[in-house]
Parts: sequence; structure tokens; C-alpha cells
Amino acid sequence: MQRLDRTFDIQPLVRADMTIELNGQRVSAAIGETVLTVIQSLGVRQVARNDHDQISGAYCGMGVCQCCLVKINGRHKRRACQTLVQPGMQVETVVNRIAEQEAL
Repeated sequence: MQRLDRTFDIQPLVRADMTIELNGQRVSAAIGETVLTVIQSLGVRQVARNDHDQISGAYCGMGVCQCCLVKINGRHKRRACQTLVQPGMQVETVVNRIAEQEAL
């Protein structure tokens, strides 16, 4: 598994206030950041997998297009661009709720 480093930050993260888990790896985050800003700072471009199994990246970044739907703390279809990070949050990208149900 590739190590995730915040190399694509627009402004370097001066102080990490917390860590979250992204696709099984712990990454640093700051208070007030959205899940999407953390994902993009890591260089992850493939964010969501829709119910038709198509992968997409974030498009609008403001909650309108719903192209950034991820699984957060076990709940599918959470908008990464509208969700503020919380300590210990578990985020999974490119997951599909239908594929998970079929696997059961």
C-alpha cells in the first residue's frame, strides 16, 4: 500500500490537530478542514464510485454535484466536500454500497 503524504497542500499544514483514517491509513488533518481537502492534499483524485460502478473525482467542491460521495464511519454516500473532519474519523474512497451488499 502506498504511503499517503500531504504533498499537494495549497498551503502547507503547519499544525496537525488530529488524525483521520483514509482507506486504512492514518493521515493528519486540521480543525476546520473538510474530508475532501484532506483527500486532495494527498493527491487522491479518484474519490467516488457510484451505484453503476463508475469512478469519479470531485467536481464542484460545494455539495451540488455529489461526485465526492465517500463512506464515512461506516455510512455510505457522505459528501466529502461538506463534511468537516473529526478526530479518528474513518473514510473510505471509491467504495460502492451495492457491491458491498452483493458480497454479503
